[in-house]
Amino acid sequence: MDYKIKIKTDTQFLDLFKKIEKSKVNIPTHVSECFSVKMLDLEAFKWFSENLKKIDGPPLHTLITEESIVLPSPPIVESSPEYKEKMRKLEQRLKNKEYDAMTKNVDFRRVRLPEDTISYQIKQINRQLIAVLQFVISTAAGFLFGFLGIELMLSTTFDLGFKLLLGIICALIIALAEIYFLAKKLAEDFEPLDISGKVHQD
Repeated sequence: MDYKIKIKTDTQFLDLFKKIEKSKVNIPTHVSECFSVKMLDLEAFKWFSENLKKIDGPPLHTLITEESIVLPSPPIVESSPEYKEKMRKLEQRLKNKEYDAMTKNVDFRRVRLPEDTISYQIKQINRQLIAVLQFVISTAAGFLFGFLGIELMLSTTFDLGFKLLLGIICALIIALAEIYFLAKKLAEDFEPLDISGKVHQD
C-alpha cells in the first residue's frame, strides 16, 4: 500500500505543465507519468514547483486546494476469529452483569450474589484482620528470636546494638516471607470471571 501524500492535478496544473513542455525543459519520464494519471507524488510536485518559476507561473499555493491533497489512508486490518469470539463473550458478560445489577433488587426469585450478603462481608473483614494479626505476631516473634533467642542459644552476651541488628534482620526475613505467602494466597483466591455464560432472557 502507498503511504505517500499525493497532489491531484486539475486543469490549471495541466495547462501550466503544457507551458513547461513548450519551454523545452527536460521532463523526466516519472513526471510525465504522474501528469498522465493526474496524480503527483512529492518528487513530481517538487519538479513542478521548481520549473513553475521558470515560466513565471502563479504562486504555487494558489493552485493547491483542500480537495487536491490526497492523504494516505491507514490499512484496514480484519479481526481474527479468535478476537471476535473473545469480544462476543465479553459483551455477553457485560450484559449479564448489567442484567444482574438491574434485577437483583426486584426479582426475589433469583439468588443473590454471595458478595451482596452481610455474612460474606464480615467473613472477608475477619480474614483480613486475621492476616494482619498473623503478620504482626510473626514479625514480632522473629524480632524476639533475633534479639533474645540467639543470645540464649549461644549462652553468651551481645551488645544492645548488635542484638537490635539481629532482631531487625530476623523480623525482616519473616516479614518478607509473610508478604510472599500472603500474595500467593490472594492470587489463589482470585477467580477469573466466567465470560462463557449466556445472556439472560426475559
